[in-house]
Amino acid sequence: MAPTASTTGPDFKNIPHSHKLPVTHREVVRTLSKLSRPSLISLALQWLSKKNRDFCRPFLFGDEDPNLEDELEDEEEGEYDAAHSFEELQETYKELAARKGGKKEVLDRILEGDWRTGISMYQLATAEIQHLLDHPTALRWTAKRLARIPNSKSAVQDMEVTNDSEHLPRFQAQTFMMNLAKELTPLMKAHYLITRIKTIPITILRVYIHDSPYSTEASLATTTSSRDSAKAVFFVWPNGSPFVYVSLATHLGQVVGDNGRHLRNVVQQAIPKAFSRPSARYQLASTNFTARSLSALLAYRGPGKSNAAAGGWSIFADHSFSQNALDFITTQKSAALDKSTAGKEGATPGTKPGPGRPKRQLEDSETPEVKRRKEVAEGRFGSSAKANDGRGIERFEVRIDDPFPALPSRNGHQFEETSELDPQPAIRSRRGRPSPLNRTATEAAENDDNAMNSWVPDVKVVFTGQHVFAGIRELVEQGVIDGEKMPGWMTGEAGVTTGSVRNGRIRGKKGGVLGL
Repeated sequence: MAPTASTTGPDFKNIPHSHKLPVTHREVVRTLSKLSRPSLISLALQWLSKKNRDFCRPFLFGDEDPNLEDELEDEEEGEYDAAHSFEELQETYKELAARKGGKKEVLDRILEGDWRTGISMYQLATAEIQHLLDHPTALRWTAKRLARIPNSKSAVQDMEVTNDSEHLPRFQAQTFMMNLAKELTPLMKAHYLITRIKTIPITILRVYIHDSPYSTEASLATTTSSRDSAKAVFFVWPNGSPFVYVSLATHLGQVVGDNGRHLRNVVQQAIPKAFSRPSARYQLASTNFTARSLSALLAYRGPGKSNAAAGGWSIFADHSFSQNALDFITTQKSAALDKSTAGKEGATPGTKPGPGRPKRQLEDSETPEVKRRKEVAEGRFGSSAKANDGRGIERFEVRIDDPFPALPSRNGHQFEETSELDPQPAIRSRRGRPSPLNRTATEAAENDDNAMNSWVPDVKVVFTGQHVFAGIRELVEQGVIDGEKMPGWMTGEAGVTTGSVRNGRIRGKKGGVLGL
C-alpha cells in the first residue's frame, strides 16, 4: 500500500533558530558576501561554540549516507572533506585566521563545505548583525521615544525625563520577547533574535518577517522577486535610555513595497504593547531625528546626554569646560595661558637661529579677522560639529513658517498687496513619498486664518552632506556665513533633523517638544 502524502496546514508557531535556508538562497548569499574575511571566520567560530551547536550544526563525517559512498567517490576532487568533530572544525578556522588569504576561500568553505546542508535562521541573523556592527552607517535609523500614555486617573505630566523610577518600563528580555511574539503570531510568521552588544552600549532586536501562513523550511526556501517578500527589521535600544532606533530596511537603498512596509509598521506598533502592562501603557513618540551613524544617534539620543545639549552648549554636556554650568563666568585665563605657553615654546634653545640649527619658525599668518571668525565659530558650536568626530548627520531640513515681511513704500507706508497674494500650489509632478515637512490640514487652516494679516510662503531649506553641521561650521570660519547673525538652529543645538522655524526658533514638525 502506497504511503499517504503528508499535508501541511497553517500553524501558530514562530520560526525557530534551527530552520535552515538553502545555501543558494538570495538572502544567504547576499548577506555572507558582504562580510569580510575576519568577520566570516569570527562568525564560524561563534557558530561552532558549545552554546550554539544545537541550531548551527555543520555537516560532519557522521552525517554522510553510507548508501551514497559510490556516488561520493565519483564527485569532483575539489569538494571539501567533511570534518569528524566540532573541535576539528574549530582548529581549521583558527588556522585560517592565523594565515593570510582571500574572502572567497572562507565563503566557499562555509557554503560548499562545512554548512552545505543549509544556513540556519540563527546563522543568518548573526551574520546580518555582524555586518551592521562592521558598517555602523549601513542603515538609516529613526529615533523614537518610549513614552508613557497618561490615563484619566493620573495627572498629566510633561514629556520630560524626571527622577520618577516608573517613567521607563523594566526591560526583561525573555518576558519582552514572549509579549512581542504574542502580539505578532496571529498576524505573521517571524523569527526573533535579541542580543546585547559588548563593544557598544546597545541591545539589538532583529525580526525576520515571513509573510506566509506556514513556518516550515519549505516555505522559507521559496524565493520570490516581489518587493514584499520576507525581510528583516532592526530595533536598537541604547542602554539606560528612553529611546528606540528603528530601521525599516535590511540594507541601505532597499526598496520596500506597500505590503512589506505595512508589516513593518505592525511590528513597530507591537513594540510598545510588549512593554505595556495593565497599569501602564506606552507608545513610541516621534523625536524628529533621523541619521545613519549609530554614534550620532548615541550622541543626540543616547544614555545621559539626551537633552539636546548641542551647539555651543555642548561644552557642558561633554564636561569639556571646567566651570559649573550654574555658576558660569567667562574669563580670559585660558587665552592668557595659551599665549604664555606659546611664548615659552618660542624661547626654547632649540629654536635659536644659528649654523646647523633650524631657523625660527614662521609666525602665524592668520589675520585678526580669521582668528575672530574661528573664535565666533568656537562660541557658536562649542565642541560639537567637528569634521572627524564620527557624529555626522547627512540631512537636515527645516520649513520656514515666518510671515513674509511687508515691503515699505516710498512715502514710508507699507504695501498691503502682499497679504492678498495667494500661496502658489506645490509642484506635484515629482512622484514619491511626501516630505515630512509638508503642512498638515491643521497648519494649512491656521495659515488661512492668518492670511488676512500676513502671507506665509512655502519655503523649505535642506542641508545635505557627510556632516552637515561640520560643513556649516567651516563656512563660518571661512566667512561665508556670518556666525554672529546666524540663527541657533543652524548650529544643531535643537537636536533634530526635521522641524519648522517660526519667529527664529525651531520646533518639531508636529509642534512637539524638541529633544524628547
